[in-house]
Amino acid sequence: MDLLKRLQVAAACGLGLLTLAAPTEVRGQELSATSSSTIDYETLRRQLRDEIKSELREELLRELEAAAPPPAAVTPDPVAEEGWRWEEPVRPELNLLEIDGYFRFRYDFFVDLDLGTYYNRGSEDGGFENQREEGPFIPGVTSPPVPLCNTDVRTRGLVNPMSPEEGPAASCFNERGESDTLGGANVRFRLEPILNVYEDIKIKAQIDILDNLVLGSTADGGYSGLSPLAALTQTQLSPSAGVNTIWRDSIRVKRVWGEYMTPLGLLSFGRMPNHFGMGISANDGEGLDQDFGDSVDRVQFAAQIGDFLIAPAFDWAASGPTSVNTLLPQGQPFDRDQSDDVDQYVLTITKIDSPEMRDRKLASDEIVFDFGTQVMYRTQTTDSRVTADGAGATTADDPAFTGQATTRQAVLRDAWFVNYSAWAELRWRKLTVTAEYAGSVGSIGDRTSVNGSFVGPPEDGEVRDIDINQHGGSLRGTYALLDDKLHIELMLVAASGDDAPGWGLFPLLDRTPANGDWDGNQAPAGDNAITNYRFDPDFIVDLIFWRQLVGGITDAFIVRPSIQYDLTDELGGRLDLIYSRSWFGESTPSGSFNNVAATDIGGTDLNLGFEADVSLFFRSERGFTAQLQYGIFIPMDGLDRQVFLDANQTAVPDDRLSTFNNEPVGRLDAQIAHTVQALLAITF
Repeated sequence: MDLLKRLQVAAACGLGLLTLAAPTEVRGQELSATSSSTIDYETLRRQLRDEIKSELREELLRELEAAAPPPAAVTPDPVAEEGWRWEEPVRPELNLLEIDGYFRFRYDFFVDLDLGTYYNRGSEDGGFENQREEGPFIPGVTSPPVPLCNTDVRTRGLVNPMSPEEGPAASCFNERGESDTLGGANVRFRLEPILNVYEDIKIKAQIDILDNLVLGSTADGGYSGLSPLAALTQTQLSPSAGVNTIWRDSIRVKRVWGEYMTPLGLLSFGRMPNHFGMGISANDGEGLDQDFGDSVDRVQFAAQIGDFLIAPAFDWAASGPTSVNTLLPQGQPFDRDQSDDVDQYVLTITKIDSPEMRDRKLASDEIVFDFGTQVMYRTQTTDSRVTADGAGATTADDPAFTGQATTRQAVLRDAWFVNYSAWAELRWRKLTVTAEYAGSVGSIGDRTSVNGSFVGPPEDGEVRDIDINQHGGSLRGTYALLDDKLHIELMLVAASGDDAPGWGLFPLLDRTPANGDWDGNQAPAGDNAITNYRFDPDFIVDLIFWRQLVGGITDAFIVRPSIQYDLTDELGGRLDLIYSRSWFGESTPSGSFNNVAATDIGGTDLNLGFEADVSLFFRSERGFTAQLQYGIFIPMDGLDRQVFLDANQTAVPDDRLSTFNNEPVGRLDAQIAHTVQALLAITF
C-alpha cells in the first residue's frame, strides 16, 4: 500500500512540474485553439512519464532484492560440463625433496659396569712388566669398562700416600683411589632424504652427522687437540677420522639407493638398509635408541604375486682389493679379482596385510596372520690380503707406496653358508604374538688367515676347515587391557652356544682363549666347529648386561616379562625384568675356576644374573621425545671369576684364596651394577 501511494504522489508531482516548466507564452497559446507552436507537448509528457516509470521500477527492484532471501548455491554438474568440454584432472604437485630423521641427545651413567670383576695385578717395582689385566673385556680389542685411573696400578698398595718417599712413585690408582663410576653424553643428527625424481622414481639416503659423538671428545686441548693440556681447552673441533677421532668423521653417508616402480614390481639398487622380521639376524637400526644398523650392497626386485611379495636379490657382501689409487687416478675403479668376492644370493617371501586390511579384520573379530621367510646363500672361493694405507712401503715402485690395494698372497677359502630365517605374527583381539627363528649352517674350507698364520692356530697335521651350525630364536607375546592403556608382555630369547671359553661374540678372534676369558676363538686347536649364534647388536633386551657389557646376545637363554602403562597418549612408563642363563658354564667367567689346582674356591655356573629396568617416557605428537631410564643388574655365580693376585693379596678375603702354577689366585664375586640413562630427541 505504501508503494502504491508513493507512485500516485510521484505521478502528481510529475504533472505539476510539467505544467510549471512550460513558458508563459506557451501556456497562453494552449488556451487558444487557433494558435500554433513548435513545442510538442505530448512528446515531452511521454518522455517525462517514461523517465519517472524507469526510476520507480529500479527503486522497486532494489527493495524487492533487499527483502528476498539469498539464492541457493548451484552445484555444477560435472557430467554436464564434460559433455561440452575436457578439463585436465588436477593432480597434487610432486614434492621433489622429502626429509625425515631425528636429532637425539643421550646421557648414560654407570656404576660398577665391570661388575667389580676387573682386576689389574700391580708390579712391586712400579713397572708394567708383571701387570696382568683380567675382567670383562678383550685385551687389544675392547677397552675395560672401568675408569682409566683404575688401570694404572703399578704400585697397588705399596705406597703410603702420606709418605710417598717410602716407596716407588705413586700411581693414579694409589693417589686417587679406585673409582666405580662412568658417565658421559653423546649426540646424533640423522637425515633420511627422499628425492622424488618422478612419482615412480626415487633416490633415498641415510646421512648421520656427528654420529654418536661423545660430547667433549674433540676439544682443542688434550690428547687429541692442539694444546697438550685439556685444562686449556677453548673450543670443540670438528671430528675428523685419524686426526682427533678413530673411525669417525663429522658426516657419514651410510646408505644411498634408488627405487623404480615398474609395471611388474619395485626395482631397488645401491647401498640400502637390511632388515627382516624381528631383527634377529638383520636389523636396520631405525629405532630412536639404537646404535648400529645393517646396510647391504644389493640389487633387488620385489613383485606382488597374489597375497605374497616375492623379492629375489643379489648382494656384494665383500669384494676384496680394488684398483683405487690414492695418488694416481687411473679411470674408473674396479674389483681386482672376482674369486675373492663374497657373493650372496637372497630370496625373501612375505605375506603381510596392509594396515587398513588388518584393522578391518580385527574389527570383525578375525585373526590376522602375517608371515615370511628369507634364505641367503653366501659363497667365497679365495681370500686376499688387503693393503690400502701404504703401510710398510719402502720404495716408490712398491704398490703400497701409493696406497693401492694389493694382493700379496691368497688363501683357498672355499667357504659357503646358508643363512635362513622364518618370521610370523598373529593378532587377535587384544593379543599379539610374534616369533622368529634364524639359523646358519656352512663350512670354511681353510681357516688360514691372510697373513699366513692360522686362526686358532691349529697344531701340525690338524684339519683346517671349520663347520658352522648356529641357531637362535625369539618369541614375544603382548596383551592389551584397559582400553589399550595397559600392556602385559612376555619375551623368550634363545641363542645356541659353544663350549669353547668366552662368549664367542668374536668367534674367530686371533688369540687362543683361556678358561674364564670374556671372549675368544670358538674354534681353537682341536675344535673345528662354531655353534654359538650371535644376535644382531640392535636386538636390545636390557640396559646393562647384554647391551653394554657383552655387546650382543649369544650363548644364552633369556626370559623377560614386562608391563607398560600409558597414562595418556603421550606419557607412560614401563618395567622390564630380565633373567639370563648360559648354555655352557665354560663360556662364562666362572669357567676360570677350572684353572684352580690347590684349593677349590668355586666352580662353573650357568646362571648369569637378573636385571630390572624402569623407564618413564614422554612422546609428543609434534615429534619431541623425552625418556628417563634406570637399570639395576644383580649378577649370579656364573659371573664370578678367578684372578691372579699381586703379592700382598689385597683384593679378596683370605678364605677365598688358592694357588695356580705357584701363583696366588683369588675369587672375585661379581657386584651389583646400576645405570641411569636419559634421552632427548626431536623427530621429523
